[in-house]
Amino acid sequence: MKIGFIGCGKMAAKMAESIKDLEGCEFDCCAARDLSRANDFKKAYGFKKAYGNYDDLLNDKEVELIYISTVTKTHYELIKLCLKHNKNVLCEKPFCVNSIESKEVIELAKKQNVYLAEAIWTRYMPVRESVKELIAGGLIGKPYLYIASIGYAIDTKERMQDPIGGGVLLDCGVYPINFVLMNSNEKVTNIDANAILTPSGVDETDIIWLNLTNNVRAVIYCTMKSNIDCIGYIYGDNGFIKFDHVNHPTKVEVYNNERPPKVIKTLTFKHKCGGYEYQWLEAIKQIELNKKESISMPLSETQKVMEILDEIRSKAGIKFNNEK
Repeated sequence: MKIGFIGCGKMAAKMAESIKDLEGCEFDCCAARDLSRANDFKKAYGFKKAYGNYDDLLNDKEVELIYISTVTKTHYELIKLCLKHNKNVLCEKPFCVNSIESKEVIELAKKQNVYLAEAIWTRYMPVRESVKELIAGGLIGKPYLYIASIGYAIDTKERMQDPIGGGVLLDCGVYPINFVLMNSNEKVTNIDANAILTPSGVDETDIIWLNLTNNVRAVIYCTMKSNIDCIGYIYGDNGFIKFDHVNHPTKVEVYNNERPPKVIKTLTFKHKCGGYEYQWLEAIKQIELNKKESISMPLSETQKVMEILDEIRSKAGIKFNNEK
């Protein structure tokens, strides 16, 4: 499938390097607001064409699937542009700045009858199904508590301090939130949150509490102030599961309920393209089958996450400059 990249920044470079040899992906064109930057990107990763503006890429009749990796506050307008040009879209997380934006583009995708999906790689990884099988098999009993943390020393990055779409919640906190939602069959019933804000008004550190049905709880911690372990846990009444990384796990360990707990099962995961390949392979397959959304991350789930993010920000006093 012929792929077009909107944005030639660091995330685009990381993605292009990861999937450049992935079967089924043909690097057709890339676009940046500066033609020389797009040309450099084209040469570095083997794209056939480079454009100095996004409109030229959107008017390219050959490109079949567009990947958006620009900063968060641009996603809404770029998704709309792509959809209005009847282009299939895989948009990097976080999907939009808020649920109002995400709802509008989702409705537009359905109206245009075009494929749209969020590129949050963890949702597509095979570890997800493996963990579901572990829980269904009863190894840890009934899950009752999820704990997940993520943090990197990235507070000096420009995107993190952006008063529209910046902050650690949208950049990093989406991962532990998705960790809870995709590993649990329960529904979120109540949310509370507390944040430390930067002088620019974005969230630097968040602590989030989720109440779920059937008396299940989740505790989430995210920060852009320091590098932390980024580990995830699922606690059951007969043991627990430990993920070596909540974002891109390569090892999952199951512990029994002894004192001290002992490892009774270990799963390891190796990826051909660092874990990025699964979202691309699914998107290509779905488009070829004339399907309009992801199986692993359906649009209803993307919208649910955006609404949860909105409520967390409301409870923690996080407000963007473009919001009333």
